[in-house]
Amino acid sequence: MSERPLIPRFLLGLGRMMKGLLRGSDRAAGGLASVATTLGQVALVCLGVHLAADQLDDRFLSLLTLARDQLDVFLAEPLGRAAMAVGLEQGDVALWTRIPLAAVSAWSALVVELVAAVVLVGSFLLTARRPALSWSAWRAALSIHAVVMPLALAGVLMAGSWSMAMAAEDLLPSHTAARVAAGVLGLAVLLRFGLPAWARAVGALERSGRARRDLLAALVIAPVGLLAWMHGVPLWGWLS
Repeated sequence: MSERPLIPRFLLGLGRMMKGLLRGSDRAAGGLASVATTLGQVALVCLGVHLAADQLDDRFLSLLTLARDQLDVFLAEPLGRAAMAVGLEQGDVALWTRIPLAAVSAWSALVVELVAAVVLVGSFLLTARRPALSWSAWRAALSIHAVVMPLALAGVLMAGSWSMAMAAEDLLPSHTAARVAAGVLGLAVLLRFGLPAWARAVGALERSGRARRDLLAALVIAPVGLLAWMHGVPLWGWLS
C-alpha cells in the first residue's frame, strides 16, 4: 500500500494539531472564566462586608462609649471613696477609663468583618454542586441559618455591586449619563456575579445538625447583613 504524498500528510497532521490546540484553548478559556467568576464573587462579598463593617465600627464605638459612661455613673463615686480610703487615686481603680475605645471598636469590627466574609464566601465557594432552587429543598433545610444567610448574603452582594457602581461613577465626568452608566454597571455586576453566587449558596442549604454553630454564624452575619441592607442598598435613597 503506497504512502500518502508528503503535502497531504503534512496538512492532515497540521489539521489535527490545530484541532487539539483549539480544544485545549477552549478548556483553558472555560477554566479561566470559571476562576474569574469565582474571584469576582469573592471580591463582591468582600466589598459588601467591608462597607457594612465601616458602619459596625461606629456602632461598636457608640456602645462602648455608652458602657463606659454608665460605669462612670454607677461605679465612679463608690470606687472613688474606696480608693481614697486606702490611699489611692480614683483613676487607679477606674481601669475602664484607660481602655482605647476607638482601637477596640476598630479591631472588633475587623474581626467580625473577617469572620463574616469567610462564612458568606464559604456558603457558595465550598459547595461542590450547583443544585436548582426549590421551596421544598429550602423548607427541608429550614433553620436559623437557612433564614439569616440568604438575607445577609443578598444584602452584602447588593452592597458590593452598588459600591462598584459608585466607584465607576466617581471615575466618569459628572453627568446624568455617568450616573445611568454606573447604575447599569452595578446591575450587570449583580446579575453576572452576585445572583449566581446567591443561588448556589441557597440551593446548597441543608441541615447541618449543629444548632450552636449555626447560631454563632447567624449572630456574626446578621448585623453585617442588616448594615449592608441599611447603608449599601440604594433602594432607601430612592424611596426617601
